[in-house]
Amino acid sequence: MPKHPILTVLLLSAAPALASPGGSARRPPDDAQAPRELIALRGQLFNAGEQRARQQMQRFRPLCDRDGYPLVGNVLNKGELYQPSQFCAEVRKVRS
Repeated sequence: MPKHPILTVLLLSAAPALASPGGSARRPPDDAQAPRELIALRGQLFNAGEQRARQQMQRFRPLCDRDGYPLVGNVLNKGELYQPSQFCAEVRKVRS
């Protein structure tokens, strides 16, 4: 059986960080540092769900910065809560 050379490719871990706009600067603060008003609005977003949140985009818009990135973090859950990152992704789509 003939031997075949194997070409090893090194994937740089920095490449995905460079591909994401803003890198870690876009990471929202943890709940202890986020404004209480935004934490409360995030709870209202969870209760509203995706469809109502899209219909009331101006109401929930303060959850995102001027470029459309979340100002509060997501919440880990076992359910299907509509997360701030999902909402802000919709805001970015509308902006472009």
